[in-house]
Order: sequence, then structure tokens, then C-alpha cells
Amino acid sequence: MVITAARHESEVRTKRIDGDTHYNLTLDFKDVRDLLPRSHMREAQDMMWRDGERFANPNGVRAEVGGRTAGFGGSGPAISTAGDPTRDPDARVIQIDKLGFDMQILICSTAMPSPLRPADKPLWLRTALAQLYNNASAKLQDTHPDRFICHATVPWDDLDASVKELERASKLGLKAVLIAGSYMNQNLDAYELYPFWEAVSDLDMTCFVHDTPQPCGGTILHHSTPYPMVGWERYERLHIGTYLGFGIDYTVAAASLSLGGVFDEFPNLRFVFMEGGALWMSYAMAGADRSFFIEPACSRTRNRPSELILKHCLTEVQGLEPVEAIVAGQGADNLFLSTDFPHPEFQALPNSTSDITDKAGLSDDAKAKILGGNLARFLKV
Repeated sequence: MVITAARHESEVRTKRIDGDTHYNLTLDFKDVRDLLPRSHMREAQDMMWRDGERFANPNGVRAEVGGRTAGFGGSGPAISTAGDPTRDPDARVIQIDKLGFDMQILICSTAMPSPLRPADKPLWLRTALAQLYNNASAKLQDTHPDRFICHATVPWDDLDASVKELERASKLGLKAVLIAGSYMNQNLDAYELYPFWEAVSDLDMTCFVHDTPQPCGGTILHHSTPYPMVGWERYERLHIGTYLGFGIDYTVAAASLSLGGVFDEFPNLRFVFMEGGALWMSYAMAGADRSFFIEPACSRTRNRPSELILKHCLTEVQGLEPVEAIVAGQGADNLFLSTDFPHPEFQALPNSTSDITDKAGLSDDAKAKILGGNLARFLKV
């Protein structure tokens, strides 16, 4: 029995998990009708549906009205997703194997305007869309439970609705929730977030922190940042909101969670920071520690912030970074590898398992942790 248990522990620790990839759920937006709030007046409910489908899927509405519907529920033929690894789960499994992983974390909220953007869509619609996406994500995860790790989506600016949806999503089998590094242009130690952190902790879920990428907005002269993050007003001219801004936002997030006392109040919280690299974490730990020792009266914790960050946070390491130096400085217990498949980072600067396995300065134990052991530990898979 001891040998069997030890072997099982080793298998879990060395399972390779791609820590940040993207997948487009195939949804029938007409299912939103059944998820919208009920009204005493059928006419009002129908109008909410008509508005809702235009908010949620404007291209589908245009196609349906124009008689060119493809998979939206009209009379036209549906577009086949077979063989497309961004939409076909079986094709995705083949892609996972090609990339040298056993499992992938699938970020599944890219096909709709994110509920994290409160200005885009009314709350009643975002709540319904979150339910639609969580139903589909749980179903997708169930198709290949040993291959896919999906997450819950919530209308985060309404914390009561978010907590309620978290509880429902957890029952569906989703082990994580997707959030941003800032909350409504506030830090993550905002008082109003405490009920949300309590729910995440009680449900034993993991927080996936993935800021909203900065698109070009139709011109290379202007780069909008859809959701507020630290310094976002300074990112418009250059395309640095994703490639520098994520790490800056995550630095402040980790500092606020540790120095701000959130980790003390909710010791079961676990955060996985995505697409920001790993170098920001060393800066966050050093800066938070300096504040802790130099200005102790301003700290909301009695514990050294760097120790809290190392206990509660993982971050993605990228091939361009000095991986061996990072591990030498802070160890390998807080790092993971991801490909960002199929997004631009994957296309231009793909992170590969060989970026870790070929590093002579890394021990076998460190390689195993970075390639999936740390994520398996945080997600309890």
C-alpha cells in the first residue's frame, strides 16, 4: 500500500499541464432565453430576449436576419467545428499530445464579451451568459476529465450574483474561477470583495487571474485596454498593456493580497497568475517586504508578504525569461509553463516543454513542478 500511494503521488506530481490556453465554446445563444430573469409581462420578457441576443451575438443576429445563419438557430446550415482544435474537443486532445502535455487549462470566456466588463452589457444579461458559459464549460470538461480543466465565469461587479453562481458552478464540477488582477479599478484587498473571497475559500476553488488582453482596436496607433488595470491610461500608444501591463497589475495584486491581509483572513485562497511572466513576482515580493519592514504600521498583516505570496500564488514562466536564475532565486514551487494556444504569443514566441526539459541547471524535481506538478497541487487534480 505504501508503494502504491507513493507511485500515485509521483504520477500526480509529474503530470504535464499546459497552464493557459484558449478555447471557443460552441454555444446556442437561444438557450439564454431560458436563463433570463422571469417577467410578469411576456412582452417584456420577449423584448429582453431580443435585446439580449443582440448584445450577446450581434454577428449571429445579422446573419439570421440576412438569411445567412450558420449555427445560430435559424434555417441555414451550421458551421462544422470538426477538426478545429479551438472548437472541437477531440481535435484539442490531439493538439495537447502534439504539444507534449497531458492536460490543458482552457480559458473559455473569449467567445463572449466578458462579464468582467461591467460597461459592456447589462447585469441581467451577463448573469445569464455566465450561467450559459458555465453549463457549457462543465459539459466540455466532462467530455475529457483527464484532459481539460475549465473554469467558472461570473458577473464580478455584482458580488451577490457572483457568489450564487460560484456555488452553482462548483456543483457542476468546476474547480476554478476566472478573475482579473484588479477589481473595478480597485486593488484586490477591497473590502467589498471579502464575501467573494470567503465563497471561493469555502468552495475550495482556485482563482485564475487573467487580465484582458490589449487589442489594437482597428489601428496600430491606438491600443485600447478594455478592463481597467494598474497604469492602463498610459498604455494606449504602445502595445504594452498585455506584455508589461499584466505583470504590473499582478505585482500590485499580490502586494495587496499579502500586505492587505487577505491571505491572513482567507488562508485557503490560491491564485494562478496567467500570461504575465514570472519576473514580476520577485519584484512584488521584494517591494512588499520592504514596505512591511520599513512601514510596518501601514501593513495589514503580521506575516512576511513574500512568504504569503510564495504560499498562495503561482505564476507562468516564459521561455524568454531566465528560468534557471528565477528558480535559483525563489525556487520552483511557484512556477508553471503555458503555451497560450492559439493566441499571438503561441504563434510568435511559443513556450515549449523543451524550454524546461532542456535546462541543464534545473533539477528533475524542479522541471516536474514547473511542467505541471505545481498546478496539480493548487487545483487538486
